[in-house]
Amino acid sequence: MREIDAWAIAIDETDRYTISEVDTPFIKQIRSVYLFDRNQSPSYWLIHLYDQVILVDDDDPQRDRLYEDYEHCSSYDGYKHCGMIDRIIEQGDDVVHYGDPGVSFDDVDYDDQMESLREHLCSNCPL
Repeated sequence: MREIDAWAIAIDETDRYTISEVDTPFIKQIRSVYLFDRNQSPSYWLIHLYDQVILVDDDDPQRDRLYEDYEHCSSYDGYKHCGMIDRIIEQGDDVVHYGDPGVSFDDVDYDDQMESLREHLCSNCPL
């Protein structure tokens, strides 16, 4: 069985959101954070962890409302072409490399191991 090469990555998905005109001046970016195994190809299966609003000013009094309105939208898992993800990794700003989680596939199969990583990273935000 193959080894997992686990990564977390944040992808700018601001264009997927309908941001109200009132909120637009306060929101710099909305990113979705995903977990994936870089040993997959030709596409990576991205497992959605959470969404993250990046504000123009972190001390904005609207902060809590903006987080509530835009960070709790439903998202989805899906395939992304390796080339697109590899370009983000090369830039190096919005990625965390975990490598091999070190669990034996004799004890836990691949899907269970990835689900365990997803659960861990959802509550221990990597980015």
